[in-house]
Amino acid sequence: MATFFEPRSSLDGDLTSSLMEFVVSNAVRVTKGFAVTLVNGYVELCSANQPLLGVAAETILGNTSSVKVAVYTNPNIIYYNDADGNNAQVNDIGQAYQVSGSRRIDQSTGSDAEGAALTTYQFILVKTDPDGDGDLSKGLFKPFNSQLGSL
Repeated sequence: MATFFEPRSSLDGDLTSSLMEFVVSNAVRVTKGFAVTLVNGYVELCSANQPLLGVAAETILGNTSSVKVAVYTNPNIIYYNDADGNNAQVNDIGQAYQVSGSRRIDQSTGSDAEGAALTTYQFILVKTDPDGDGDLSKGLFKPFNSQLGSL
């Protein structure tokens, strides 16, 4: 069970060339697989209602003078995530979701992606139960917004 964002594939077939390094905010611990955002030029953990920079590719304790973290920034990466609730219906595919605690999808925030605000939601559900084991809390998610430009 992955209670973080785990890169599984990419729509353009590329996972690693989108790794970019950013300076981490002072005293902020960034954990591999957690969603991150930029605040005043520094990486911090992403929470609901914040724009998404990407997903941390490593674990780092920040120091604004020099510590950098590698971040997956490719908006075409598909991430595996075990949400905090079930995505029980086929019509949940295409729904936009917020993150919970920077590491999980908050299933209760599902919204029609067409009407969702770009700065409010971070990921779109593209597949339910990717392991085929009947656990509908697990899904594959694609970034919905990006601080680096439109998707």
